[in-house]
Amino acid sequence: MSDVHVTETIHPDALALMTAAGLSVSCGWQGDDPGAGLAGARAWIVRTHPLTPALMDAAPGLRVISKHGVGVDNIPVTAALERGLIVTNTPGANAHAVAEHTMMLMLALARRAMAMDASARAGFAGQMTLGPVDLEGRGIVIAGYGAIGRRVAQLCAAFGMQVTVWHRRLSTQEAGFPVVRDLAQALPAAQVLSLHLPLVEGTRGLIGARELALLPEGAIVLNTGRGGVVDEAALVAAAPRLGGIGLDVFASEPPAPDDPLFGLENALFSPHAAAHSPGSFRRMGMMAAQNVIDGLAGRLTGDQAGVLG
Repeated sequence: MSDVHVTETIHPDALALMTAAGLSVSCGWQGDDPGAGLAGARAWIVRTHPLTPALMDAAPGLRVISKHGVGVDNIPVTAALERGLIVTNTPGANAHAVAEHTMMLMLALARRAMAMDASARAGFAGQMTLGPVDLEGRGIVIAGYGAIGRRVAQLCAAFGMQVTVWHRRLSTQEAGFPVVRDLAQALPAAQVLSLHLPLVEGTRGLIGARELALLPEGAIVLNTGRGGVVDEAALVAAAPRLGGIGLDVFASEPPAPDDPLFGLENALFSPHAAAHSPGSFRRMGMMAAQNVIDGLAGRLTGDQAGVLG
């Protein structure tokens, strides 16, 4: 029995913060079953561990579910709210890290970093056929305009790219960049498509064969949001006409070793690690821990940042 059960590794400073607040903490990653201590806790901190209504019902003292990160697709939020639980996340805590990671993928693909490295190691073989692409002047469509999408837009503008935001509600004035409502209308000009969307019913499979076919030849597709937003089979099929594919997230994580994505020569992958810089990891942990402390103390309301509902 504990006040807080943490399913996966978080920063030690976050554990110390909760302990200093007088909370007892159990750590799921220290045993064989990350969820073994959920039933006896009043608060949960989760990263990617999947939760279910049944798990909530088995924890009679549960009051707070604190997501270590932004996306809450592993939490049945509606079911939690129906049970009177507080659900929080950590918006903005990882924005700079994920935005920089997005730029890393974009630059590596545009400038043919992997082929450049191979050429340098092989006595400059094929040096004149590498075909790096300049980002300056290229059009990028950013889908998903939270803290991460906004930071990516700023960085791309600094590179001289032509930024367009796809958003259903924001105005151009609010976004600071041209906004389009119709994604299909924006895609033919998207020499880069960068996805920063949560996985919800309205975004699942949003980018499929039709949308990929609308992209111009040589376009770069980046996804550092959630894997299920993209139809991966369609992405594999479209790969020959694309300039590059950069993924930090996958529909199934980890993907199988024989996943067809790994057979693509113009793709670059990372293991859902864009937010794992030391600074970002600590900020997410500290914010998640503070959300637990405040939630158990009755200091959180739905009007506060990081509280869902």
